[in-house]
Amino acid sequence: MRLFIISDIHGNYDALKTAYDNEKFDKLIFLGDAVDYGPEPEKVIDFLKMNSDINIMGNHDNAVINNTSCNCSFDMLELSDFTRKNISMKLLSKDDINFMKTFSLNKELDIENKKFYLTHASPYNNLDGYLFASEAEKVFRDKDFFNKYDYTLIGHTHFMMVYRNKIINPGSIGQPRDNNYMPSYAIMDTGSNEILFKRFKYDNQKMLLKLKEVLNNDEIYNKLKKYYL
Repeated sequence: MRLFIISDIHGNYDALKTAYDNEKFDKLIFLGDAVDYGPEPEKVIDFLKMNSDINIMGNHDNAVINNTSCNCSFDMLELSDFTRKNISMKLLSKDDINFMKTFSLNKELDIENKKFYLTHASPYNNLDGYLFASEAEKVFRDKDFFNKYDYTLIGHTHFMMVYRNKIINPGSIGQPRDNNYMPSYAIMDTGSNEILFKRFKYDNQKMLLKLKEVLNNDEIYNKLKKYYL
């Protein structure tokens, strides 16, 4: 089975649609954060309703549902709060938010005799944990957890990672943070166990025009745009 693994779309429908239109897969797995930052969260939610097989709850999704803080990093907090209030909460319908309430904090899957654990941030903190290499090693050494699963799929950091061929982070399809504007995702072939990371170009200028218009705030726009250039 060919898995299309995506995370952290953040309202960037243009990037999402570009990847989807150019990829072949059997199952789409979304690892959380459909909303905030980007200009078209309502289109992202409509896409997930129609196309995603599994949806995981991200900290930004949870913040919109409960009208609370996303508890993100200090340097992103102002941007997330502003875009939540002025984009996500304005453009998402009640039906959209009800759909987001169906997202899972974590999920276990069995695919071709392999056991998967899915969450947005960390097995120890599903919404807010950050699983970089040092934290990933802790998970790897947690035999009560790791002996139970063949693969752990996470998002949240916006950085691609495969750790000890067991922990997979596809990076961000909507807002990369590694100084490369090209979004990323992962393809996994569960038959061969091959994991392939992909980056792609999309019309980021078109997206930025939408973002500038919907924000109507040059200060916030200038702080956000660096993640898309």
